[in-house]
Amino acid sequence: MRSATTIIPTPRTAAERPSRVEAYREARLRRLGRQAVTITRAVRAGRARVRAAPAAASVDGKAMRNLIAEEAAEARLVEIPADRRPWSATGMRVTAGDVVTWLAWGCAYLIRPLGLGAGPSLGLLGRVQGGPPQMSARETFTFIADRDGAIELGGRFPGELQPDGSITVDRVPFRVMRGQFTAVVARWGSATGPEAALRMLAARDPSGLCAVEAARLADPPQAPQGWEHHPLLGREDVYRASPDGIAADCRHSNAIIRRAAEAPLTPTLRLRWSWRVDELPSRLPEDTQLTHDYLSVALEFDDGRDLTWQWSCALPEGFAYRCPLEHWRHRETHVVVRSGTADVGRWVHEDRPVLADHQAAIGGSVPARVVRTWLLSGSLFQAGTARAEFGRIELIDGERVVRVL
Repeated sequence: MRSATTIIPTPRTAAERPSRVEAYREARLRRLGRQAVTITRAVRAGRARVRAAPAAASVDGKAMRNLIAEEAAEARLVEIPADRRPWSATGMRVTAGDVVTWLAWGCAYLIRPLGLGAGPSLGLLGRVQGGPPQMSARETFTFIADRDGAIELGGRFPGELQPDGSITVDRVPFRVMRGQFTAVVARWGSATGPEAALRMLAARDPSGLCAVEAARLADPPQAPQGWEHHPLLGREDVYRASPDGIAADCRHSNAIIRRAAEAPLTPTLRLRWSWRVDELPSRLPEDTQLTHDYLSVALEFDDGRDLTWQWSCALPEGFAYRCPLEHWRHRETHVVVRSGTADVGRWVHEDRPVLADHQAAIGGSVPARVVRTWLLSGSLFQAGTARAEFGRIELIDGERVVRVL
């Protein structure tokens, strides 16, 4: 690859002079050729995974509905086609305060022959008609109705859930999706606690979903203290507090957590962190839609864009690229801060000049401030695993230190 150097204009004093950043660029035709090879390899690997994968265990939906109906006030069996825009009616109406549970299975596929799809924990949404969407870190969920109305379910992908509850699409319409989710939806009576009822029913549930939801209710998964799930993604159960900071264990999923971290974007602002990556989720360059599985740390700026510092399996250090995914291509840019497997399993420390990296990777107008720090883990596209631990994270500008983790 051909390298080019981008240098931020020299500040007035030597103490304020930022680091020089080496940014790698490829000629357009060379990049397209390399990515075509990557996609070809990803297609072959995806087909091989599908052929080798055991058949998914079937769930007898009618039997599940009848089992739940023994304890619930009402139970419905609902099919949610992946190629239909949200929302699908369940036929169930609730009043504010009712407790509702769904137990779901199935998959929404973007490319079915490659097994490229999302299960209910990442792809399924629920709501009371007109209300805010509900989502789960697992294939099951229980929530309290916030209003009177009909219970509706819907598939998230290929749309993107917006903060106001609407779902938008980018280049890919819902009609290209394949597969479906199936769910048993239960409304519990005032005298029936769902956790106790599901625990009691679990012994007669061969799918295991009753046990999954009973366990989730007993110990609900949540982001580490002080962090929140990114509102545009699901709430996957990926991140946990650890003795050294935060651990990520991302299996065939995508997850982002974030927390506030305010700092002016000056020429001397630096991002420092430590991490130990135990398993990289990709064996192919991550800059295509079929291979975009990675681990990274990111900063969000006040213009709504973000820059992520990624550990790549193969792309060279300093390589910058726009996110290849739907929706995210408008807001996210990646820069490779570490490459290869030589340091996998070891704690390593990073120190990045934020503004210099921003100008080398993104360019254009300069945001005024950093507003949040993110941790990102992805392993959805190649059905792999991303495992890492993140240690101390700081924003440093002279004497000013913002401790993030």
